[in-house]
Amino acid sequence: MRIKIIGDQSISRQACTYAEYRLFASLSQVLDTDRVRNASLELHRAKSERHGERVVCTVTVELNGGEVTRLRTIGEHPYAAINRAVERFGRNSRRRRHAPLHGKMTAVE
Repeated sequence: MRIKIIGDQSISRQACTYAEYRLFASLSQVLDTDRVRNASLELHRAKSERHGERVVCTVTVELNGGEVTRLRTIGEHPYAAINRAVERFGRNSRRRRHAPLHGKMTAVE
């Protein structure tokens, strides 16, 4: 399994290290990590007129069979966005554990 953390210049190295730890922990709790080909977590800041500056977190997990799961969350700071994304990934993976998966599943918050 390869994990890649991508953060824009405004995201601290400490936040990226935390993201790597949280993503690995979440994956190892809900999946057989031998099935995971690639996992990535991307963080960047985005501004909106309505909400001001927020951090967008996108998690992409690709399994050996080609199945891809992608989640996008938004938080007020990097740690909130990371936590929300990995918690959502864990909940979705537990729900789907008993159902066969086909193609891509995308969840956006």
